Formats: sequence, C-alpha cells, structure tokens
Amino acid sequence: MPADLLLLNGRVRTMDPANPSVSAVAIRQGRVVYAGDDAGARAAVPSSTETIDLRGRSATPGLNDAHAHPMMVGAALLDLDLSPERNRTIADILSLVRERAASVPPGTWIIGRGYDDARLAEGRNPNRFDLDPVAPDHPVLLFRMCHHIGGANSAALRLAGISAATPDPDGGVYDRDEHGEPIGVLREHALDFVHGFAPEPDEDGLMAAIVAGGRSFLESGVTSTVEAGIREPKEMRAYQRLAERGELPVRTYLMMMIDQTLDALASLGIITGFGDEWLRIGPAKLFSDGSIGGHTARMLLPYENTETDMGLWMMSPDDLKAKVLRAHMAGFQVGIHAIGDAAIQLVLDAYLEAQQAAPRPDARHRIEHCSIVDDHLLRRIADQKVIPIPGTSFLRHFRDSYIRNLGEWRIQQAYGMASFERFGIIAAASTDAPVVPTNAVAGLQTMVTRKDILGRPCNSAEAVPLELALKAYTVNGAYASFEEKLKGALKPGMLGDVTVFETDIFAIDPDDLHAVKVDYTISEGGVRYAR
Repeated sequence: MPADLLLLNGRVRTMDPANPSVSAVAIRQGRVVYAGDDAGARAAVPSSTETIDLRGRSATPGLNDAHAHPMMVGAALLDLDLSPERNRTIADILSLVRERAASVPPGTWIIGRGYDDARLAEGRNPNRFDLDPVAPDHPVLLFRMCHHIGGANSAALRLAGISAATPDPDGGVYDRDEHGEPIGVLREHALDFVHGFAPEPDEDGLMAAIVAGGRSFLESGVTSTVEAGIREPKEMRAYQRLAERGELPVRTYLMMMIDQTLDALASLGIITGFGDEWLRIGPAKLFSDGSIGGHTARMLLPYENTETDMGLWMMSPDDLKAKVLRAHMAGFQVGIHAIGDAAIQLVLDAYLEAQQAAPRPDARHRIEHCSIVDDHLLRRIADQKVIPIPGTSFLRHFRDSYIRNLGEWRIQQAYGMASFERFGIIAAASTDAPVVPTNAVAGLQTMVTRKDILGRPCNSAEAVPLELALKAYTVNGAYASFEEKLKGALKPGMLGDVTVFETDIFAIDPDDLHAVKVDYTISEGGVRYAR
C-alpha cells in the first residue's frame, strides 16, 4: 500500500540528471514529493512521517531486473542447490542426490539446479552413468546454471520414453555414446521434453513460488522484475491473484510466449502495456537459439575446436520472422532470446523486416541477453533502436565456459556496457535468475570491474563507472518496459521505490561491491525488506 516516508542524511543518487545527488528524499502517498536537502525534505511531509536516518549510506531508485524468472527462483529454493560455490566435483553433486533419494519415497522426482561443468573438476556434465548408482529408483534431472542443458538418470529417461531409437527433437539434442544410446545429457528442447514428465505445481504452488522468489529479489534491493516467460493460464492467474490481494513482492512485467499466448491476447485486443504499476503485460517472447555453455547458441563461426558446430536454431529463420511479424502487427513489443552473433543478426533482420512491413514508432523491441556482438552488430542495434538486455553478471559466473567454447577473442564485447554506451544504445541490466543469483550488486561489480568470480579480467576496456552501471539497473530498465515516466529515478511525481545499501557504495573498492548488503528495499514508500 502507498505510504509516507522520509529518508534523511544520506548519499542519494537520484538518477535525475537535473538533480543527481541529494541527501534526502520525501515520499507522500507512495510518490516522491521532494528530493534535495534534509530541511526541504522535512518540510515536504507531516512531522509524524516515518523517518529513516541513512547515516551516510547510499540510496538509489529501486533496482530493476530486466530479465529474470521469479517463479523459477522460488521453485528452485525447494530443489537441490548445485551451485559451483558448494559443489566442486560431480561426486559432491552425487552426494546431494543420494541424500535426497534416501529421504523421499521411490518414484519421487529429484531436481537440482545450478551446476557449471566448466567449474567442476571433471569438466563435464553429469550423466546417467553417474546418477544411476546413487538414485536407481528416483527419476533425477539436474539443470546446468544456464538451464539450457542438463543431466538425467535412466529412470527419468525411461519415464520420458527415450531410447536409442528416439530421434532428437526439433531444437534439441540427446547426447549419445558410440552405439547411439542416450547418455543422459540433454540439450535445449530435449531437456524441456524430459522435464515435462516431472509433476507440475498447481496454481497455489506457483503463487508460493512467486512470493518466495520475490523475497529473494527484495533482499537484493530489486523492486521491479521481468517474468521472462508466461506460457500457461495458471501462471497468469497466479500473478493476477497475488496482484489482486496486494501480495506481489515486486513489480512485474510479464513476457508472454508467442506460441502459447499471442493468439489469445490478440483476439482480446490486449497488447504490451496492459495492466497497472504492479503487474503489466510486457513483450511477446521467442527463443532464437540456446546457450554458450551448451554449444547451442547460434554462431556465425564454429565453436572452438570444432569444424562445423555452430550451435542450434530453436526454429527456422523463416518461422521466427513470421512470428515476429505477427506479434509486431498485433501491437506487441517483442523480446527474443538471442545469445550467439548469428542469432542476434537474425533477430535484427526480423525486426527490420517487421518495421518495413508495418512501421511503428517507438516499438522498443528487445534482444534478451544479446551476448556476442561486434561493432557491426552494435551499429545495427543502435540504428534500429533495439534494446539489449545483457546478463550483467554472466561473465562473473561463466567466463571459463565462454572462453573454452568461443575463445577469448569472441567474448571481448560480450555484455559490453562501454560499447553499448559508445553507440548510444540503451541497455538494461538483468540477472536471468536463477541462471545466476538475484544478487544485483554482483551485476554492478561485473559492469564496473569486468572481472569474474575469481577476480580474473575479461576485457577491462568494457568496464564502466558505477553511475552508468546503476543507470542500467534503474533508468534503462524502466525505459525497456515503457515506464520511464513512472520509475527509475527519484524525482517528484515518480514512484517512491528506493534501495538503501549498507554503506556508501561509491566510497568502497569496486572489487568489494558484490559483498555489499542491502539494508532496506522500499516500494511506494513502504519498507518491503529490512535487513
């Protein structure tokens, strides 16, 4: 609910170019009414207004994660944590699977998320030969961090009816041995197919996942997210029920999967922007390719140490162009997952052809992730006024697999915020959580330092000042959802969404940013999270 709040004695970065740095902010009925000095802020609200003494701490507009999966973040909290920080070997992962198998009845699915083969000692994905001995009676499915590749045991493969005679699905691959037998490593749609046999949460379960995931974002100082993929009515209903009750943890911009939702929405005349300040219909979404770690991102040149492997198309280029045109003609902003340079090139072609067929000012079509680019692609992005949504902490977590699969020469401008700025491109920060943690300050650190989690550099020329990194997490995120007049800056009339850090983030070593905690996350003047 909208509230009154007074923030005093701080180092507030308003992200308003006309008034960039102040000590105090006054919020009345959920909106900023004053940003300036302490005396002016006190005069702007009643003397009884709740007050937070910032004591020199940094405060910014509420952070905006422009591409994430809050439902999946919440669901993942119930699954095995396979993160590299906790699991250094496949044996570590197997120990978790064995423990879970001993605690649940036979036949219960065991799901784990977050391993990175590039950081496992074995340097490979877990497969059925690893998993079968520790869980012979439970179907097991383990997701790599990117969620585009995973490992399954024989019980899961049997339930899905997968054998040597099973053909690879369109846009997917079952890794096989020399006899053609699936080994339990699944890529793209093959992973989706097997996962489809696991029990699905009901509407109440989805609501619980959204709330749990939203709390994780609030702890990271995030007040707005994008739910990057609504496929089913029950997902939409879960969000709507929470919004009706006033129980949505964070503001949410819903990406609607074209194949599953476009016809229904278009038939009702619903387009991007429908909704309110808490829940709004966002872009129509497609996948053009996969991930770098899974060798499924579509590249213009082959992956390292291969002669012909250039990744996968998730659909034919002609199909993608036709679907983009349909969504564009229906009035939608379009957001397409594109990681490889060939995929990004195709997406730009599709957007250009759609605009030529039906010119639409300020469509703000997006490229989700927009990973592997060069100056030629960046110039096209700028000329077409397309919005990239880079994974701003991806290099922190995936540098090793990127270099192994693409070579350092090809990732020099990956998620290159300096290059985006050089070309005048508005790029909005994202985590793609649970692919990487919801930790927004890790994204800020990666943009500012261009270092991975072990402190190793990745083209420091792409590093940007902290002010620009914050802009990507505030102003640019609001612009990417057509909400720049509503949020993203602390100035009179804007939403009273604020992130308060435990210290002055401009006064610390940039290498320490990832460890900075959020003390308060505020929405509409109300404290939603307090550390």
